Amino acid sequence: MKHLIAALLLLAFAATADAQTVLTLTESAEREIVQDRLTVSLRAEANAATAAAAQAEINRRMEAAVARAKTVAGVTVQTGGAWANEERVQGRPVRWRAVATLDLISSDAASLLALVGGLQETGLAISGMGFDLTREAARAAQDALTEEALVRLQVRAARVAAALDRRVAAIRTIRIGETGNALPQPRMALRAAAMADAAPAPVAEPGRTSVRIDVEAEILLESK
Repeated sequence: MKHLIAALLLLAFAATADAQTVLTLTESAEREIVQDRLTVSLRAEANAATAAAAQAEINRRMEAAVARAKTVAGVTVQTGGAWANEERVQGRPVRWRAVATLDLISSDAASLLALVGGLQETGLAISGMGFDLTREAARAAQDALTEEALVRLQVRAARVAAALDRRVAAIRTIRIGETGNALPQPRMALRAAAMADAAPAPVAEPGRTSVRIDVEAEILLESK
Protein backbone atom coordinates (compact mmCIF):
# COMPACT_ATOMS: atom_id res chain seq x y z
CA MET A 1 0.00 0.00 0.00
CA LYS A 2 2.80 2.39 0.91
CA HIS A 3 4.44 1.78 -2.45
CA LEU A 4 1.14 2.41 -4.27
CA ILE A 5 0.53 5.68 -2.43
CA ALA A 6 4.08 6.82 -3.17
CA ALA A 7 3.65 6.03 -6.86
CA LEU A 8 0.35 7.92 -7.02
CA LEU A 9 1.88 10.93 -5.30
CA LEU A 10 4.77 10.88 -7.75
CA LEU A 11 2.40 10.81 -10.70
CA ALA A 12 0.32 13.62 -9.26
CA PHE A 13 3.43 15.69 -8.69
CA ALA A 14 4.61 15.10 -12.26
CA ALA A 15 1.21 16.04 -13.69
CA THR A 16 1.06 19.20 -11.60
CA ALA A 17 4.58 20.17 -12.60
CA ASP A 18 3.72 19.62 -16.25
CA ALA A 19 0.54 21.73 -15.96
CA GLN A 20 2.46 24.56 -14.32
CA THR A 21 5.22 24.87 -16.92
CA VAL A 22 5.53 28.61 -17.53
CA LEU A 23 7.35 30.34 -20.36
CA THR A 24 8.20 34.02 -19.83
CA LEU A 25 8.77 36.02 -23.01
CA THR A 26 9.28 39.66 -23.91
CA GLU A 27 8.89 41.27 -27.31
CA SER A 28 8.88 44.82 -28.59
CA ALA A 29 7.98 46.89 -31.64
CA GLU A 30 9.36 50.35 -32.42
CA ARG A 31 8.79 52.99 -35.07
CA GLU A 32 9.86 56.58 -35.77
CA ILE A 33 6.82 58.82 -36.23
CA VAL A 34 6.95 62.22 -37.91
CA GLN A 35 5.96 64.91 -35.41
CA ASP A 36 2.68 66.47 -36.49
CA ARG A 37 2.22 69.59 -34.35
CA LEU A 38 4.15 72.86 -34.47
CA THR A 39 4.40 75.38 -31.63
CA VAL A 40 5.83 78.85 -32.23
CA SER A 41 6.54 81.21 -29.33
CA LEU A 42 6.48 84.92 -30.16
CA ARG A 43 7.29 87.98 -28.12
CA ALA A 44 6.42 91.66 -28.41
CA GLU A 45 8.65 94.34 -26.93
CA ALA A 46 8.17 98.07 -26.42
CA ASN A 47 10.18 100.90 -24.87
CA ALA A 48 8.64 104.07 -23.46
CA ALA A 49 9.19 106.82 -20.94
CA THR A 50 6.70 105.28 -18.50
CA ALA A 51 5.65 101.76 -17.57
CA ALA A 52 2.06 102.55 -18.50
CA ALA A 53 3.01 103.74 -21.97
CA ALA A 54 5.20 100.68 -22.61
CA GLN A 55 2.48 98.30 -21.41
CA ALA A 56 -0.17 100.09 -23.47
CA GLU A 57 1.92 99.58 -26.61
CA ILE A 58 2.43 95.91 -25.78
CA ASN A 59 -1.28 95.43 -25.18
CA ARG A 60 -2.06 97.00 -28.55
CA ARG A 61 0.36 94.72 -30.39
CA MET A 62 -0.77 91.59 -28.59
CA GLU A 63 -4.47 92.30 -29.15
CA ALA A 64 -3.81 92.75 -32.86
CA ALA A 65 -1.70 89.57 -33.02
CA VAL A 66 -4.30 87.49 -31.19
CA ALA A 67 -7.11 88.79 -33.39
CA ARG A 68 -5.13 87.99 -36.54
CA ALA A 69 -4.16 84.50 -35.30
CA LYS A 70 -7.78 83.63 -34.55
CA THR A 71 -8.69 84.16 -38.20
CA VAL A 72 -6.48 81.22 -39.22
CA ALA A 73 -8.30 77.90 -38.99
CA GLY A 74 -6.73 75.24 -36.79
CA VAL A 75 -4.48 77.60 -34.82
CA THR A 76 -4.63 77.48 -31.03
CA VAL A 77 -3.70 80.75 -29.36
CA GLN A 78 -2.20 80.89 -25.87
CA THR A 79 -1.05 84.14 -24.28
CA GLY A 80 1.90 83.86 -21.94
CA GLY A 81 3.59 86.14 -19.45
CA ALA A 82 3.93 89.92 -19.59
CA TRP A 83 6.23 92.18 -17.60
CA ALA A 84 7.89 95.60 -17.57
CA ASN A 85 11.38 96.54 -16.38
CA GLU A 86 12.88 99.89 -15.60
CA GLU A 87 16.06 100.64 -17.54
CA ARG A 88 18.50 103.23 -16.26
CA VAL A 89 21.47 104.52 -18.24
CA GLN A 90 23.70 107.16 -16.70
CA GLY A 91 23.10 110.57 -18.19
CA ARG A 92 19.85 109.55 -19.89
CA PRO A 93 16.18 109.67 -18.83
CA VAL A 94 14.69 106.53 -17.28
CA ARG A 95 13.07 104.21 -19.83
CA TRP A 96 10.70 101.30 -19.40
CA ARG A 97 10.86 98.09 -21.42
CA ALA A 98 7.75 95.90 -21.59
CA VAL A 99 7.58 92.35 -22.95
CA ALA A 100 4.67 89.98 -23.61
CA THR A 101 4.67 86.45 -25.05
CA LEU A 102 2.32 84.50 -27.25
CA ASP A 103 2.24 80.80 -28.23
CA LEU A 104 0.66 79.62 -31.49
CA ILE A 105 0.01 75.90 -31.99
CA SER A 106 -1.20 74.06 -35.08
CA SER A 107 -0.96 70.77 -36.95
CA ASP A 108 -0.99 72.73 -40.21
CA ALA A 109 2.63 73.87 -40.18
CA ALA A 110 2.46 75.69 -43.52
CA SER A 111 -0.47 77.89 -42.46
CA LEU A 112 1.07 78.59 -39.07
CA LEU A 113 4.44 79.58 -40.56
CA ALA A 114 2.72 81.93 -43.00
CA LEU A 115 0.85 83.52 -40.10
CA VAL A 116 4.07 83.88 -38.10
CA GLY A 117 5.77 85.55 -41.06
CA GLY A 118 2.99 88.13 -41.16
CA LEU A 119 3.23 88.75 -37.42
CA GLN A 120 6.98 89.25 -37.70
CA GLU A 121 6.30 92.11 -40.11
CA THR A 122 4.28 93.83 -37.35
CA GLY A 123 7.25 93.75 -34.99
CA LEU A 124 6.80 90.45 -33.16
CA ALA A 125 9.87 88.23 -32.86
CA ILE A 126 10.25 84.47 -32.62
CA SER A 127 11.61 83.31 -29.28
CA GLY A 128 11.14 79.58 -29.82
CA MET A 129 9.88 77.02 -32.30
CA GLY A 130 9.47 73.25 -32.16
CA PHE A 131 7.48 70.23 -33.30
CA ASP A 132 5.99 67.51 -31.17
CA LEU A 133 3.69 64.49 -31.54
CA THR A 134 -0.02 64.91 -30.84
CA ARG A 135 -1.73 62.53 -28.45
CA GLU A 136 -3.90 61.20 -31.27
CA ALA A 137 -0.90 60.36 -33.47
CA ALA A 138 0.93 58.79 -30.55
CA ARG A 139 -2.09 56.64 -29.64
CA ALA A 140 -2.54 55.45 -33.23
CA ALA A 141 1.13 54.46 -33.37
CA GLN A 142 0.91 52.70 -30.01
CA ASP A 143 -2.14 50.69 -31.10
CA ALA A 144 -0.44 49.53 -34.30
CA LEU A 145 2.80 48.68 -32.48
CA THR A 146 0.92 46.77 -29.76
CA GLU A 147 -0.63 44.50 -32.38
CA GLU A 148 2.78 44.03 -34.01
CA ALA A 149 4.47 43.14 -30.72
CA LEU A 150 1.69 40.71 -29.76
CA VAL A 151 1.97 38.89 -33.09
CA ARG A 152 5.74 38.56 -32.59
CA LEU A 153 5.15 37.25 -29.09
CA GLN A 154 2.69 34.61 -30.28
CA VAL A 155 4.98 33.46 -33.09
CA ARG A 156 7.97 33.20 -30.76
CA ALA A 157 5.96 31.35 -28.11
CA ALA A 158 4.81 28.79 -30.67
CA ARG A 159 8.40 28.25 -31.86
CA VAL A 160 9.72 27.78 -28.33
CA ALA A 161 6.90 25.39 -27.49
CA ALA A 162 7.56 23.33 -30.63
CA ALA A 163 11.26 23.14 -29.83
CA LEU A 164 10.33 21.72 -26.40
CA ASP A 165 7.84 19.30 -27.95
CA ARG A 166 5.00 21.14 -26.28
CA ARG A 167 2.18 23.46 -27.26
CA VAL A 168 0.82 26.73 -25.99
CA ALA A 169 -2.07 26.18 -23.60
CA ALA A 170 -2.86 29.71 -22.49
CA ILE A 171 -1.44 33.11 -21.67
CA ARG A 172 -1.45 33.51 -17.90
CA THR A 173 -0.38 37.15 -17.60
CA ILE A 174 0.53 39.92 -19.98
CA ARG A 175 1.99 43.39 -19.44
CA ILE A 176 2.19 46.15 -22.03
CA GLY A 177 4.22 49.36 -21.71
CA GLU A 178 5.06 52.21 -24.04
CA THR A 179 7.78 54.82 -24.36
CA GLY A 180 8.24 57.81 -26.65
CA ASN A 181 11.34 59.92 -27.15
CA ALA A 182 11.85 62.88 -29.44
CA LEU A 183 14.92 62.49 -31.62
CA PRO A 184 17.42 65.38 -31.83
CA GLN A 185 16.77 67.97 -34.53
CA PRO A 186 18.80 71.04 -35.59
CA ARG A 187 17.65 74.44 -34.30
CA MET A 188 20.41 76.82 -35.42
CA ALA A 189 18.72 77.79 -38.68
CA LEU A 190 15.48 78.59 -36.85
CA ARG A 191 17.28 80.74 -34.30
CA ALA A 192 19.15 82.68 -36.98
CA ALA A 193 15.97 83.41 -38.90
CA ALA A 194 14.23 84.60 -35.73
CA MET A 195 17.01 87.12 -35.01
CA ALA A 196 17.15 88.65 -38.47
CA ASP A 197 16.01 92.29 -38.70
CA ALA A 198 13.73 91.69 -41.68
CA ALA A 199 13.14 87.97 -41.39
CA PRO A 200 11.07 86.26 -44.09
CA ALA A 201 8.42 83.70 -43.18
CA PRO A 202 10.28 81.09 -41.09
CA VAL A 203 11.02 77.63 -42.44
CA ALA A 204 10.77 74.56 -40.21
CA GLU A 205 10.98 70.82 -40.78
CA PRO A 206 9.38 68.37 -38.33
CA GLY A 207 11.51 65.96 -36.38
CA ARG A 208 10.64 62.41 -35.43
CA THR A 209 9.57 60.74 -32.22
CA SER A 210 10.56 57.16 -31.51
CA VAL A 211 7.54 55.23 -30.21
CA ARG A 212 8.15 51.81 -28.65
CA ILE A 213 5.85 49.17 -27.21
CA ASP A 214 7.16 46.44 -24.88
CA VAL A 215 5.14 43.31 -24.20
CA GLU A 216 5.93 40.74 -21.50
CA ALA A 217 3.86 37.61 -20.99
CA GLU A 218 3.76 34.44 -18.94
CA ILE A 219 2.64 31.61 -21.18
CA LEU A 220 1.48 28.18 -20.01
CA LEU A 221 2.85 25.23 -22.00
CA GLU A 222 1.46 21.70 -22.01
CA SER A 223 2.46 18.42 -23.54
CA LYS A 224 1.18 17.61 -27.00
